[in-house]
Amino acid sequence: MRILLVGASGFIGRHLLRALLARGHEVVATSRSGRGEAWPGVQWCSLDLAALAVTPGVFGWPEGVDLLINASGVLSSDAQAVAAVQDAGARALFDLAERQHCPVIQFSALGAGEHPDVPFLASKGAADDYLLGLNLTAVVLRPSLVVGEGGASSGWLTRLSPWPLIPLLDTRARIQPLQLDDLLVAVLGLLRQWPAASCIVPLVGPEAMTLPQLIDRLRAAQGWGPAHYFEIPGALASLGARAGDRLGWRALNAQTLRLARRDNLASSTSMRERCGHEAAPVASPWLDWPRRELSVALTLRPLMLAVLVVIWLGTAAVCLGPGFDWGLRIMAELGITGLAATFAVVAGALADAALGLGLLLRRWRRDALRAQLALMLGYMLIISLWLPHYWFDPFAAVAKNLVLLVATLWLLLTEPARTRTR
Repeated sequence: MRILLVGASGFIGRHLLRALLARGHEVVATSRSGRGEAWPGVQWCSLDLAALAVTPGVFGWPEGVDLLINASGVLSSDAQAVAAVQDAGARALFDLAERQHCPVIQFSALGAGEHPDVPFLASKGAADDYLLGLNLTAVVLRPSLVVGEGGASSGWLTRLSPWPLIPLLDTRARIQPLQLDDLLVAVLGLLRQWPAASCIVPLVGPEAMTLPQLIDRLRAAQGWGPAHYFEIPGALASLGARAGDRLGWRALNAQTLRLARRDNLASSTSMRERCGHEAAPVASPWLDWPRRELSVALTLRPLMLAVLVVIWLGTAAVCLGPGFDWGLRIMAELGITGLAATFAVVAGALADAALGLGLLLRRWRRDALRAQLALMLGYMLIISLWLPHYWFDPFAAVAKNLVLLVATLWLLLTEPARTRTR
């Protein structure tokens, strides 16, 4: 088949792209930038669903398409942005498919249309209803929480998994997590036995479980025993959700808080009948995910960044405050006194503050880490040449910079490359 895959650079989309190619399908893949993984048999096109909703002619329908798969989605606390893509943009895309008499697979979400106070689910539900009312055959797939490498939720879970004591927004709501491989097999099975009429198919795992139970299974896969969990107090969680709405946090905002406190369950019968596949329990072994060393790295990285921010900003505050005279004495040891010494201490403190603040901004983080390495090496060189006695401090104040150098280098080497939004 020649398949138009919209949202091919997302979590589900990029894995589905590989699965379709492995089965011999030809794929026209779209992303906002029009770029993606270069695979034989893939043609990449640019498609922005928000723009398509405003100007339907902005996207030219590819020739010879046998099936449209819409795997696009927006993880945002901005309700208007979510609706523009998942509802208005999806409707414009489905209109194009109807004019071409092209069948559609729509990736929705379990609970779509049932929670009007959750923009992500409300917009998916509205688009689902619109699609099912068109004059074409459509299958709306509503997956539960999909776990697998590369997913936003999965990344959040792996970051939590190493901790022995884990705070959660809710510890009692039940979900039916679905492994990524099971989702892909279900889609491929659906292509082999396409239904005669439009339908909705929930894609769920066979077991209902709480989030602590799911995390414990991820921990077991990495060689850890069960963790201890506690529920964040309601007032504190609500305060964090309001902050998340204002600051655009994906993991914590009003809609994620509402979702965390509600059961999200469905029968697996439809998946078995329509797709010819029944999902395996989450306890089944994963091949390469989650990996213990990667989970630990993901967990420690934000903690290490936070510590470095405190160190650099704290150093700046000390140099301008209680340590100012000490700084002048060090300058005097170097033969620098008076206004020049004052300028050197203040300039050094401001540089430390700037480098600490640079770590907070992702666009400047690489440059800040490089500058920190250069500054620390510079300080150590000056001390080695002109103030070598500081190396023999019983508290090893200078020697401890070696640890900071290694930590800073690790953060620089593991800093994700900046990519354009697709």
